[in-house]
Amino acid sequence: MQLRHHTDYWEERADKVLSHFSYTYPDEIDLYDICWRYGIRVLPLDSPSIEGIAINKHLKAFSIPKNHARRGTIFIKEGLDAIETKLLLAEEFCHLYAHHQTQLSVDQYTLGKCENQAKRMAAYLLMPGQFIEDVYSDAYEAPVVISDIADYFLVSDEVAAYRMELEFRHKVDGFAVSRGKLGTLEWLNQ
Repeated sequence: MQLRHHTDYWEERADKVLSHFSYTYPDEIDLYDICWRYGIRVLPLDSPSIEGIAINKHLKAFSIPKNHARRGTIFIKEGLDAIETKLLLAEEFCHLYAHHQTQLSVDQYTLGKCENQAKRMAAYLLMPGQFIEDVYSDAYEAPVVISDIADYFLVSDEVAAYRMELEFRHKVDGFAVSRGKLGTLEWLNQ
């Protein structure tokens, strides 16, 4: 079944990254392996190599690019749950892949723009279109809601909802079949 009808620039970039790997299921997407393949180091946020950098104590992750070839280092707080770590790692990877500036030294407008772009690319990276087709197929058996989609992709409900909104250009809370046709669901009261 082919329901997908559009791609955007950030999806194309995510697909290009994923084209170097042979994933059969979304739970195989390994951000540490992707980072390693792209020459990106992942270190704990309390690493001695960041001494001298003023860091907000509430910061969970950030990245510092190298001068060439989409390489750099991602610093990530230890002790976070696996899904939060995966999401942060994906966004920081996308910063290094798409941007060549340190987030710690840019103005708020540029930071906001870069954050939105990294969030978008990360959603496509973690929930590739090829695997979303499986979600549509499952909906023919029983309704599928955002929490089911999040569980399938090992992401948060918020990321799953955001990705579905990117796919359909409107809020999506799930999928169901009626009279043989697949449709999106949106809850009226939340």
